[in-house]
Amino acid sequence: MNKEQIMMTALDLFSQHGIKSVSMDDIARNMGISKRTIYEFFEDKETLLVKGIEYNHKKMKQVLTELEEGPYSVVEEIILFYEECMKRPRWYNRKFYDDLKRYPKALELNEKNKAEFSKKCMKLFTRGVKEGVFQKGINFEIVTLLAKEQIKMIRPTGAFLNHSVSEVYKTVLFTFLRGICTEKGLAILDRYALKQSQNLL
Repeated sequence: MNKEQIMMTALDLFSQHGIKSVSMDDIARNMGISKRTIYEFFEDKETLLVKGIEYNHKKMKQVLTELEEGPYSVVEEIILFYEECMKRPRWYNRKFYDDLKRYPKALELNEKNKAEFSKKCMKLFTRGVKEGVFQKGINFEIVTLLAKEQIKMIRPTGAFLNHSVSEVYKTVLFTFLRGICTEKGLAILDRYALKQSQNLL
């Protein structure tokens, strides 16, 4: 059992049930380890929460950097980033965001990460216009705000019980992208959709 596994398991539980309602005992029980093992790495729950958010953000940031260095269009980068995120799909309960207010260090870090995400989105959208895959004349500041709030808007309510996390996010993502893509961008989306359908056969 390593530190990264503990952080990601804790973050999964926090996001699903809220931070306050998940104890260190719950995390240990879920992983089949002793609580003492967790305390060997983290002094308290807030430290575990902060380190988990920090680790997850760095991991996703690294994925984006690697994609940017590859031979991909912006549309392809976004799709491939989505695929990477869905290797460990996670619902975010409203309680998670409400409980963050009780942990100032974690809240500050989360706000910092969201601001960085917004800047990254703006760069991708601007590049997409230059590449000809996104439409000109769109207020991408508003689009960025929508993208930032997307995770918070999709919650594990009864409305989604018949659908997986990945299916819900994929539907939202593709609908979102189709709304801002040019014909060139739509062609990339269609190729990806065709490839996905062929892989299912």
